[in-house]
Amino acid sequence: MFDSPVTELVRVLEENNIGSTYITPQPRGGTLFGDLKKAMEQAIAAAGLEGGREVLIPRGNGCFSIGYYAGAAEAFQEALKWDIDDPVAHFNLGLSLARLKEFNRAVEQFTRVLQLEPTLADAYYQRGNANDDLGNHGEAVFDYQDALALRPGYLRAQYNLGVVLANTGRHQEAVAAFDQVIILNPELSNAYLNRGASQDELGQHDEAIRDYGVAIECSPSNADALFNRARTYYYLGYLENAIADYSAVIKLRPEDTEAINNRGLAYDALGEYRSALDDYAAALVVQPGFAEALNNRGAAYEALYDLDNAVNDYLAAVTHAPKFAAPYYNVARLYSKLDNIDQCLTYLDTAMKLEPTLKQEAARDETLSWVLELRRLRDDTQRQNRR
Repeated sequence: MFDSPVTELVRVLEENNIGSTYITPQPRGGTLFGDLKKAMEQAIAAAGLEGGREVLIPRGNGCFSIGYYAGAAEAFQEALKWDIDDPVAHFNLGLSLARLKEFNRAVEQFTRVLQLEPTLADAYYQRGNANDDLGNHGEAVFDYQDALALRPGYLRAQYNLGVVLANTGRHQEAVAAFDQVIILNPELSNAYLNRGASQDELGQHDEAIRDYGVAIECSPSNADALFNRARTYYYLGYLENAIADYSAVIKLRPEDTEAINNRGLAYDALGEYRSALDDYAAALVVQPGFAEALNNRGAAYEALYDLDNAVNDYLAAVTHAPKFAAPYYNVARLYSKLDNIDQCLTYLDTAMKLEPTLKQEAARDETLSWVLELRRLRDDTQRQNRR
């Protein structure tokens, strides 16, 4: 006896770990592709459109597995017409709506699931994801904690809890959350990466460097861990180490303009201005108009007393990023050195308007303080002449 088309669809779902009742979504929203996708499409087509819940749920699950989320949502909504209190249909509909970025509706569906099945940890976890996407981070934290209370050791909920805590500045709690993730999976590279990032935010830079190192040991191609460690090395003044890590990032991600630019800064700090110029130029090849690289290259030219190129780069940075205060400030300093007082004040005023803290910095800067004093004297003279 041959299996029915619906039985065949269920078999394909189970073989691919999708689930024929509650969907088991793949990490990062992954979908079937290639021959697996074709087999699923054939099974969906053979199962047809007619029938009740026993057809609609597998059909929706199949559509979900190949990334056809609108079709999945439609199938689950039809299933709810047969049974408005079907927790499976509500849960799977919530997943489909989340993939369609209808996060408010997804939260409503997961909330309904929890009214029907209060101990379903996956529903809390998925509602937490939808709340996080909505920016309801506090609610997301509670959802992940509820999922963990129901299912201790729920790795995804523990990991996402750490991410949300870090994203909302609760870094001490985030470190504790990632401690638990690492207990659950000591080989998870990004757990060390994220714990290191929170350690950095807490000013615990040595601990952060150790975490980034373990992340790299677990996954030598973890470019984010290399990047973060390079940035921390730079902050601590370990410039050669920073250069080595940024070089490793660039090998993994040749078009990472931030890494290229930052390596240039490390060379700059070592006084290796020609190497710095090479990096800033390389960053600008990948991303023409990258204002930060233009500003940094201007500073390197200035350090080499190539003032014409320095002015040109500062002005180019201003053109490409009109709200970026640093190049206004830098070109003002340079115009002061060139005794072009009017241009100096024009750019300095803009810099201080964009970033008011630069007013105090300018008052302390020997290149600019005399210009500000000169303007004050000029203004006093004009006021006296008007009396």
